[in-house]
Amino acid sequence: MRNDGLESWSSLNASWKDIGAENGTDIQTPQDGFDHESSLNPIAVIILYFLIIVISIFGLMGNGTVIWFLGFCMKRNPFTTFILHLAVADLGALMSLSSLSIMTILNLFSFLPLYSNLLIVFNYLLLFMYNTGQYLLTAISMDRCVSAVFPLWHRCHRPPHFSTLVCATIWIISFLLTVISMILFIFTLTMDPLFYLFLMNAILCLPLMTVSTLVLFLKVYFRSQLRNKGKALTAILLALLFFLFLAFPLTCIVLICFFTPVIDYKLQFVAISVGFLCSCLNSSINPLIYFLIGRNKRARSRESMKVILQRLFKEEENCREEREVSVQTRM
Repeated sequence: MRNDGLESWSSLNASWKDIGAENGTDIQTPQDGFDHESSLNPIAVIILYFLIIVISIFGLMGNGTVIWFLGFCMKRNPFTTFILHLAVADLGALMSLSSLSIMTILNLFSFLPLYSNLLIVFNYLLLFMYNTGQYLLTAISMDRCVSAVFPLWHRCHRPPHFSTLVCATIWIISFLLTVISMILFIFTLTMDPLFYLFLMNAILCLPLMTVSTLVLFLKVYFRSQLRNKGKALTAILLALLFFLFLAFPLTCIVLICFFTPVIDYKLQFVAISVGFLCSCLNSSINPLIYFLIGRNKRARSRESMKVILQRLFKEEENCREEREVSVQTRM
């Protein structure tokens, strides 16, 4: 099945000149018969991608800080292992998004001749990091769900290096899927492999993530014996919620473009660019969630990010131990 609708995946198969040439015009010379009503507004596109670059800078700083403290300054536990790998995936996604944005702006003024070749690489790098983050969040939601529903079993029967093994498996699977999709694209010159990859993610990850999040919410917020909940679980619930509202729309947009190829090419380009902006916000917001949830609101002096992270994830471990003790007491 051939798909022309996904050819607007961040201009994967076309440059800005192609967009202008589509109607026999040049995007850089609007006075020469450029149709402003049916064509893309270069100023709006520059603002959109410049906004992605600015947000990415703050996101890179935040995720870099989380990676530094969790990876080199704090003792890791099974939970922080997941958070560390999620921060790495978000960092990679932001680097890809900022690079794509810079290349799009440069190509708008014909400053980047190798735009198409470089764009393919960064598009699939973004796809790799986007999928990895999605799989990691799915694994985190399921792990927290099991921890809340079966705390004693989760504590006693969980393999010692389970989190590390799961994260490594996720990175490998995501890499292989991305490479296979890229190879198929090179040989078939169609976006069908990309569609099937997004469709698989939507079918597998979205239901698991939604059900796990719902179970966590009900188990933690509406059961009297679990009123003493940790802040880390609240942070994870917020991260999952923001992913569903900010990151997953990119998958929806791609699937809609596939099923409705009659939609104008420029409209698809704008929709996917907005999806990139939402994904950029999602990849940048997790460190802010950790900071806002973990900080001590009563503290008079400003706390360091290391202290906030230590309090956040140490409290989660303490709350989990308290739940296990209460379960053992009832037994």
